[in-house]
Amino acid sequence: MADNTVTHNEVQTAPKHEYYIDVARVFSMISVILIHIGAVVWYDGPFSVYPWGVINLFDILARYCVPVFLMISGYLFLDPGRNIPVKKIYTRYLPRLLTAFFFWSFLYALITSGFATQRTLSGGVGLKLLQDTFWGHYHMWYMYIIIPMYVITPALRAVAVDRKALKYFLIVSYVISYLIPSIEMIPVIYEHTAKYTHRLEFQFITGYIFYYLAGYYFGSEEFTDRARRIVYCLGVAGFVFAVASTTIYVLTMQFPNSELHEYYTAGVPLYSLAAFLFFRDRFATVDPSSRVMKIVLWLSGLSFGVYMAHDFGIIIFNKIGITASICSPFISMPLLTLLDLIITVAIVWTVSRIPVLKKWVI
Repeated sequence: MADNTVTHNEVQTAPKHEYYIDVARVFSMISVILIHIGAVVWYDGPFSVYPWGVINLFDILARYCVPVFLMISGYLFLDPGRNIPVKKIYTRYLPRLLTAFFFWSFLYALITSGFATQRTLSGGVGLKLLQDTFWGHYHMWYMYIIIPMYVITPALRAVAVDRKALKYFLIVSYVISYLIPSIEMIPVIYEHTAKYTHRLEFQFITGYIFYYLAGYYFGSEEFTDRARRIVYCLGVAGFVFAVASTTIYVLTMQFPNSELHEYYTAGVPLYSLAAFLFFRDRFATVDPSSRVMKIVLWLSGLSFGVYMAHDFGIIIFNKIGITASICSPFISMPLLTLLDLIITVAIVWTVSRIPVLKKWVI
């Protein structure tokens, strides 16, 4: 998303434009909307194979989105061929992220604080407006991930160029941050191991850095056909695990436990790595002059703004009582996602017509 700020003028040896990045960015952008369309009713009962199970399936199908966004950023910012000095991180990239955060957060806060309806700052509205602006709308948690990632990028670039250290980190990070916590979701195991593993708290060190570094590795590694098959098989296994574990638990317990399909569980990282590699393999060569790719490139340029603004459409839907429950989720989920995308693109395109806003918040 925010990695749109890396341009060809900032590279030491201008690399060939890799259009699969634009394709991955656009698909991930749409998938974020799909998840949030379903999230409105995902937590509501009754929990059954249909329609809840279908909504859950759509949700997990789209779960590669945030990891792929992080992987795109990692691939671009950790590439040693790109000239990204510390000074530029603090004078360009971070100020842009912070400006975009407060701009869009303030617009959301006008709604969530009650100011948009009450037209007053009294009665606690002013304080809530200020708090909501600094806290950010619910989906802006991503900014609290990517901003620190940019801060430590200079150190991570040193890790990325050492292939052995990079592979070691990815393996250890996956085991510590994703695999072990997922295994410990089994109560009988948790009872005996948690008191030891929780004291280590390695996940705070590895966590989302896994995706960031994996982006550079999977974007620059030359995979053999056998290695590709392994990655894809693990990806399918990760997807099936996420679907099966979430569905079985929720249907059995009749309780919406979202932890089983989050980005830090064992299945989603494997699925996300396979998705990133798929985009790289499938769209390595495309015709940039084709009508479809021209649309993709245009949307890719708006993707950061769309991520930040997409909940305005969902707010409108909720206000008029339209959710994924209005009809079969096979119809409502893609339809509402498309409608929200159209609304959001219109908003972001309008904002982008103002040069200073296009530079700092889109």
